[in-house]
Amino acid sequence: MISRTFIDRWVADFGNSTNQQMINGYYFEMPSSIYEITREDAEGLFAQSVDKEALIDQLVVRVPIDGQDRYFKVGNKAKADVLGNRHIEKLHDKTESLTVWVTWLTGMAFYHAYQFPFKEEDTVEVQYFGTLIPVWLAKRAKKFTEILSKMADRFISEEGFEVELLTPDFERTLTIIAKESKARVEGETARYALKYDLELNKNEEQMKKHEAAITVIDDLGGQTQDLSKLRPGLKKPASADDYASFTDISFLKMLEDLRITKLMTHFNDLRSLEEFVRHNIKSKQFIYTDPTTKQEVDFTAEIEVMLREYVKIASEKCLTAFQYALDEEVYFLHIGGVAEEVQDYMMEYLIKRLGEEIAKRYHLFPEHSRKFNIHGLEIVAKSHLKKKAENAKEPTDGEAERAV
Repeated sequence: MISRTFIDRWVADFGNSTNQQMINGYYFEMPSSIYEITREDAEGLFAQSVDKEALIDQLVVRVPIDGQDRYFKVGNKAKADVLGNRHIEKLHDKTESLTVWVTWLTGMAFYHAYQFPFKEEDTVEVQYFGTLIPVWLAKRAKKFTEILSKMADRFISEEGFEVELLTPDFERTLTIIAKESKARVEGETARYALKYDLELNKNEEQMKKHEAAITVIDDLGGQTQDLSKLRPGLKKPASADDYASFTDISFLKMLEDLRITKLMTHFNDLRSLEEFVRHNIKSKQFIYTDPTTKQEVDFTAEIEVMLREYVKIASEKCLTAFQYALDEEVYFLHIGGVAEEVQDYMMEYLIKRLGEEIAKRYHLFPEHSRKFNIHGLEIVAKSHLKKKAENAKEPTDGEAERAV
């Protein structure tokens, strides 16, 4: 008899470079990489069993798509394959992306195997699923509501969606049924992570700080820079004009240009260079060690030129994207994976541009800013389910009398 597992909430941020998911509050992430293989390849892929703590790095799945079984290495397992990373060099429509679909199904397969290692076949019923679309995709649509509905509807099916995890010792076939699915706009959703903690407690200090001020959320991703102009009190943007998105000059595009023009002999693909930069950016010493000869090459000068050019462009777009009244106080909240990485370089530029007092007072780089979007989703999900449960409660006799 097939068992049934119930999940309260599941939220996911399908980033171009990193896939972040939270299921019932359990956070995990993986590279946004998939690589399709044959059934024969999948069957011969593992020579030995996989330890539970290594499972996140060894994800291989079968996914039925349009009546055909297709097989994929996912996340870190696919990262080494150049074609598994080709999506990070270009924008992709998340409402239709194969990468989004496969990583979504694999996310639940991983969570289920990690939390319930002895279940081999199961139906997973999810009460609420929440995800995001980027600003550029929302603004491309005739109406925000249309594209948000299209994204949300991808994950809804009465029959459910099947995924089979093929990793040794964790094999299982799941049918995933989401009862409710909602999509929101990236960046703007992060405001909830500023207003509340993950237990839904109000952040009184931040709410007071932004009570009378305009707040611009500057979400720096690998391929986009999404800006959202919040109304005083961290309230959602008033109209579509209060959103802006820039895709012409992105962090990953500039990094790829640098690789092609100056670093190609040492980095075969964009993903490897991106990881090298991320690993060394805090030290600001970009010293490459050849894996074979162990010889060191210092790329600090080349990479810092690119980083400073990037933060200059990103900062100017942030500062000039919207119009403000002369007496308005405006805060800029810089979030996202790229913002967290380039924070020191960006603040250095802003201090030169605005002066130290203004830059440090009005340009905020919150801790764990790369998780602000998914934390915002988690807060929305918990709040939604809490209200839903409260509304479903039967009134006591006294409450019923007062209602009459």
